[in-house]
Amino acid sequence: MRIVVITSWPTDVIGGSGTAVFFNSFVDGLRARGHSLEIIAPNFDTSDYVTVTLQRFLFNTQLRTDPRVMRGDVVIGFDYDGYGLDPHHRPPFIASAHAVYGDVIQWEKEPFRTMVQAQAFFDQVSMQQADYVTIGSTYAKERIVALYGIEPEKIAVIPHGMSTPSWMPLAEAMPRVANDHPVILSVGKMYPRKRTGILLEAVALLLPKYPTLEVRIVGDGIAWNDSHATADALQLQDHVTWLGHLGDDAAFAREWRQADIFCHPSQQETFGFVYLEAMRFGLPVVAARAGAAPEVIGTAGRLAEPENPGSLAAEIDFFLRNEKARQTYSVRGRIRAAHYSVDKMIDGYEAVIERACEPPQYVIKSWPSIDLGGS
Repeated sequence: MRIVVITSWPTDVIGGSGTAVFFNSFVDGLRARGHSLEIIAPNFDTSDYVTVTLQRFLFNTQLRTDPRVMRGDVVIGFDYDGYGLDPHHRPPFIASAHAVYGDVIQWEKEPFRTMVQAQAFFDQVSMQQADYVTIGSTYAKERIVALYGIEPEKIAVIPHGMSTPSWMPLAEAMPRVANDHPVILSVGKMYPRKRTGILLEAVALLLPKYPTLEVRIVGDGIAWNDSHATADALQLQDHVTWLGHLGDDAAFAREWRQADIFCHPSQQETFGFVYLEAMRFGLPVVAARAGAAPEVIGTAGRLAEPENPGSLAAEIDFFLRNEKARQTYSVRGRIRAAHYSVDKMIDGYEAVIERACEPPQYVIKSWPSIDLGGS
């Protein structure tokens, strides 16, 4: 099978975050099954969100005449990439959704809000034009149906799988030095919906009980200045370490190895690879009961009420004061993470590809359930 994969979002993990994690696992998995891939990925610089969004739109206007598209038996476009392809003169088209921009708008401020609204428009166009849509969680499918009016039977929920990150073997091989104070790790792009400020407010609430508590934050993004302003207002300068991008695997691995707890209070995740990374590594996870987090984490982590610093602080405290609980949830996380395999993910995609390549009169009534197993 000749598969054309289109993504205008970066394919490196530093620039592309969870979508890039998916891309690399996806491409590796398809190649391992013997498929021939044509990758169309310009890998724009994402340091300026407005500029890169406009570049992505321009890139898509040029795809209609790109000869590489017509060489495939099927085309898979990430998010809205491929929305401009001629539906009458193209191979079967699958929209692999990740961000669901219509679900993101509520968290954004200008000028980013306008850019996200524009992307949500093309998100909807792409899914309407696609033969099928894939997404990593039931939560995200429900949002696509509600926001874009896409027929539910056109959408396949395929839980993501993850290849072993390059940092993880390094972290597992590292000796752990006992911390002389509690350490919380947070990793992710700093978008408003990730709610870093809620974590900082929770840390402030915990300081009377844990006066040496430290939160170490990996990543940057458009909410960087707002997050720093929140930390300053809460007088947390001595309790927050801002690490920014960590492009060095050894340095990144060290952060995971030395952390006591992982916390990611995001309000909107269509899947959340960072949860999977934390569970797979065996760190106790605290998240918000929002987005796809409950679906992905299950009973392998602690879920706080969204937008509630007190609830988040209570769940973090549960782990800080209970070493046995940390050990129990570490085991639970590893067990649950094992069910999110690349093989299962590729099985799901091969089923969608097969159906997309059926004659036009083929009508699908329902998608088979993909059983993760475990709790």
